[in-house]
Amino acid sequence: MNFIRSACLRLAGETVLSGIRGGTSACSGLRSFSSWLPFTERRPAGCRTVGDGVSQIPSWHCQQVRTKKRGMEYQPNNIKRKRTHGWIKRISTQGGIEVILRRMLKGRRSLSH
Repeated sequence: MNFIRSACLRLAGETVLSGIRGGTSACSGLRSFSSWLPFTERRPAGCRTVGDGVSQIPSWHCQQVRTKKRGMEYQPNNIKRKRTHGWIKRISTQGGIEVILRRMLKGRRSLSH
């Protein structure tokens, strides 16, 4: 009987104090009943009720703010490509020489730009 009572109280969102555990909440690890509802039926902390008691979801929960169009990041420039990934840049550093040697060992047709 006590188990049914505590289950009902958990569904109602109340906490049950356990005398055995020294006053700790028996359902502290469980979610309250309101967390099982879909987000549109829940009432977030900063919301006000309007007229008939329906909660208004704040605008920052509803839509994503986009400030800039994506997908235009790569603007090819041959001079920059050669200076960054070219043969002269590779040969001029120890790491670049290692890149060239790895590509040689792998059998790449093109070693650099």
